[in-house]
Amino acid sequence: MASEARQQAQTEELTLLVADNKAGYFGVHHKPGRSRPYQAQLRRGGKKVHLGSFATAEEAALCVA
Repeated sequence: MASEARQQAQTEELTLLVADNKAGYFGVHHKPGRSRPYQAQLRRGGKKVHLGSFATAEEAALCVA
């Protein structure tokens, strides 16, 4: 799944933004112990927006991109 997400990002000319956090990507948070442990979140207009839960960090990063 991770390689598929990276390939889709390349196909759509999107950039998965690397970050210095546990998940490794901007806007992606890791919540261990869950079936979909990677959470995609952004701030818009000062409010936190949850974009979804994903099995891999790359899938979550693709959603953020």
